[in-house]
Amino acid sequence: METIKDEIIPVIFGLQSFSLTKNEIKIIKSNKIFGFIIFKRNILNLLQLQTLITHIKSLSSIDPVIMIDHEGGRVNRFSNLFSQKRYTARFFGDLYTKNKKFLLNEVSKFIKFNVKLFNYIGINTVAYPVSDLKYKKTHKIIGDRSFSKNPLIVNNLSKLFIKEYQKKGINCISKHVPGHGLSTVDSHFDLPLVTEKYDFLKNNDFLCFQNLNSKFMMTAHINYSSIDTTVATYSKKIYSIIRNELKFKGLIMTDDICMKALKENIKYKTLQPLIAGCDIILHCNGNNNEMNEIVSIIQKWKNQKN
Repeated sequence: METIKDEIIPVIFGLQSFSLTKNEIKIIKSNKIFGFIIFKRNILNLLQLQTLITHIKSLSSIDPVIMIDHEGGRVNRFSNLFSQKRYTARFFGDLYTKNKKFLLNEVSKFIKFNVKLFNYIGINTVAYPVSDLKYKKTHKIIGDRSFSKNPLIVNNLSKLFIKEYQKKGINCISKHVPGHGLSTVDSHFDLPLVTEKYDFLKNNDFLCFQNLNSKFMMTAHINYSSIDTTVATYSKKIYSIIRNELKFKGLIMTDDICMKALKENIKYKTLQPLIAGCDIILHCNGNNNEMNEIVSIIQKWKNQKN
């Protein structure tokens, strides 16, 4: 099982804008920050983004993760520069059942373009695939970001994309474990509650994430009431399922702790996932004061443990 060196601060931060603030420069130079996530607010053009990422890497004493949410379809941080609207997960899922040869051609075309782009600007990690199962009641925040209503198709396509990306040097983050498909609420705004029984989850949603060998896996901010009383991101029981039942050996990260599904204070949101069994905290809003606080919280926690 993969682990993170103790001197590294296990957090991925979002940044404020097109270039680093003085505070961001100080944070990167003074700490071994695990990684950074790129958003639309960080992209003016490709040369500017390449310059930003080069700056981050030049300041860092480690080789940081530089990640982006880039799924095709409506999740495209480069939408001001180009469109990949046709390449929804549903598009690939439909092709899986209709025309496997065409599917492989389209997957190859999609990945080759993205890998060339990522290599040019310095991105090494993509938050893909979305391994959530589609239901009639699935909230539109997932919608066509899901490959299929069939867990085996979701699992097989997830494995295909992970294999193709990772053999080309781009690490994947499969998401949102143990499954966002049963949620009728957008976790960006409130905490979803999933009440289905454990056996149902095991044979459906969990199956989508079975034996995925992505470098990373991202949690869902959802309360699965048949498993635990707390949100999955805070739950030792959920992390145990991810490790022991889903057989995941990579690094587990939270979804963005700035999302409103998590209502606790920043100390709790930072430490409880780590205590429960998570490896990496994802903090996306670019708030420099919060970034400083998170670094301090984690450093104090590490010192107390040692």
